[in-house]
Amino acid sequence: MRDEMPYEEFLKWMSFFQKRPVGWREDQRVYMQLAAAGVKETPASLFPTLKALKDNMPAETKALPKGEFLSRMMKAKGGDDWSPPWLKDNK
Repeated sequence: MRDEMPYEEFLKWMSFFQKRPVGWREDQRVYMQLAAAGVKETPASLFPTLKALKDNMPAETKALPKGEFLSRMMKAKGGDDWSPPWLKDNK
């Protein structure tokens, strides 16, 4: 392997597998079965692979989605009188 892969590439693969450990999908499936059976622990507390995923998740995926639709939903209160912009133009 030393002759076929540069050291820099090897380091990148090591970093990748630290962030996305082998077997995390299987651990996620087992956790979902445990949760369905009533286990109250968090995935990260039971499985080191899922803790690594959580710790290395990009900040943008942890944030709430953004956009006009979400802002309108957040401002809506008990059926406020809202209509789509294309209908407001015809009134």
